[in-house]
Amino acid sequence: MNRLLRAVLRPIRPLARPLMRRLHARVVIWVRQTTDLRFEHLEQRIGGVQASVGGLERYVPALLNAIASENAANRANVRTEAELTRLVSSVLDEFERVRNELIGARHDELDPVFEAKVLRPDALERERISLHLGAGAPGPGYLRVDTQPFDGTDVLAHPAGLPFESDSVAEIRAVHLLDRFSLEETRGTLLPHWVRLLEPCGSLAVVVPDAEALVRAYVAGGLSFEELRDATFGRGSAEAGVRFTMFSRASLVDLLTESGLEDIELRADPTGSTSDLEVVGRKPGRTSD
Repeated sequence: MNRLLRAVLRPIRPLARPLMRRLHARVVIWVRQTTDLRFEHLEQRIGGVQASVGGLERYVPALLNAIASENAANRANVRTEAELTRLVSSVLDEFERVRNELIGARHDELDPVFEAKVLRPDALERERISLHLGAGAPGPGYLRVDTQPFDGTDVLAHPAGLPFESDSVAEIRAVHLLDRFSLEETRGTLLPHWVRLLEPCGSLAVVVPDAEALVRAYVAGGLSFEELRDATFGRGSAEAGVRFTMFSRASLVDLLTESGLEDIELRADPTGSTSDLEVVGRKPGRTSD
């Protein structure tokens, strides 16, 4: 049977070779055309992202002016406070979405730029380690962590590179810090790092500007447009503390819940400020075998 098959195929092979060459050439051409189209589409998308990043500087003033114009028009039309609050919130939410996309395109990963250093080793000789990160003076019993060696700084470290072992920190308090990073950096790097350092049942307290309260105050006339702008986006250069995202109570609770914390609760600001929001979560305890 095999001899018969070889005998039949032997005269066919020379005839089939030209056909196979033409078929191979056509397949190669089709693959090249498909690849070229994919690269062309990718170049168009990259060009769109570059154009968006380049237009960010022009986009921000236009957006802020639009908020002011919409506010004036709505007051002239005697719209209700609830309608105006929803309008301003929708505009700010859209800005946050675009801002986070652009920042995410430029910062795929948060990378500490310097090596952490303990400035006061004696401060670590305590049973319970509590860390204060960000703005303000730490309370009693807290170690101050900062990126600059200010007076009173105990640990010099980037928020994403704290020099502590996993499950070794009883409490972390971050004040006006999460809003200095993009939502992607917070969700993907900062919170996982902090939660990993917390000991079982350790707590994380986060204080950020209350975006919803700021918008309500602006709508009610208790906050000027300039004050709303500075409180929302910060002022000056990046070194002066420009904000990259904003939070509501619900969004901050959801963010801490996603990071693996439980028993999430809202706390009143001890200073009586209505423009700040504090949320506290607890790391789950060890489960028994």
